[in-house]
Amino acid sequence: MSERVTMPALGESVTEGTVTRWLKAVGERVEVDEPLLEVSTDKVDTEIPSPVAGVLEEILVQEDDTVPVGADLAVIGDGSGGGDQEQAPAAQEEPAEAPADNSGQSGDGDAIDDAQDANEVAPAGDQCGQEPAQPSTEAAPPQQATADTGSGGGEVSGGTTVTMPALGESVTEGTITRWLKAEGDDVAVDEPLLEVSTDKV
Repeated sequence: MSERVTMPALGESVTEGTVTRWLKAVGERVEVDEPLLEVSTDKVDTEIPSPVAGVLEEILVQEDDTVPVGADLAVIGDGSGGGDQEQAPAAQEEPAEAPADNSGQSGDGDAIDDAQDANEVAPAGDQCGQEPAQPSTEAAPPQQATADTGSGGGEVSGGTTVTMPALGESVTEGTITRWLKAEGDDVAVDEPLLEVSTDKV
C-alpha cells in the first residue's frame, strides 16, 4: 500500500513552498518522522518528515520547484513498487471467477433445484394440512348470517345492530326476560325493545 506525502501547512498565511533539497533518494528506506526533504518559504525554512515508514518509491517534485500546500511531493510504499499492485487485481479476479464457475456446475444447480422443489413441496403440504381447518372457518359465516337474519329480519341492508349496554359499574352480563317487540314491528327511537334482568337491576 503506497502513501503519498503532501506539502503540509507551513504557517498561517503560507500557501506554497519551494523544495530546496531532497534528503532521501528513490529506493531508500525511510522511517516515520524521518526528514524527507527541505522546504523554503518566505517565512521559514524547514524539513518535511515522512508520515509513514517504507521505501521512497517516487519523487513527484524536483528541487527548486514551488508547490502549493496540499500538493503531492512523493510516494512511499513497501518497496514492492507496482508489481504487487498489478498482481492484486488478478488475485481479486480469480475469486470472482470461481463463484461464477461454481454456479455453472450442474451438480450445484441440481442441488439448488432440489432445494427449491423441497421448499415448494413444504408449503403445499402445509396448505393441505390447513384444508381441514378451512371448512370450520367457512362454516362460521353461515351461522353468523342466520343470526343476523334472525335479529334483523328482512331489512338487513339498512339495519342497525342493537348491543347489550352497560347496566352498572360492576355488571358484566344480563338475562333477557322478555321481548317487547316482534320481528317486523316498527320501533321508534327510545322505544322499549326488550327487558333485561341483572343481579342488581
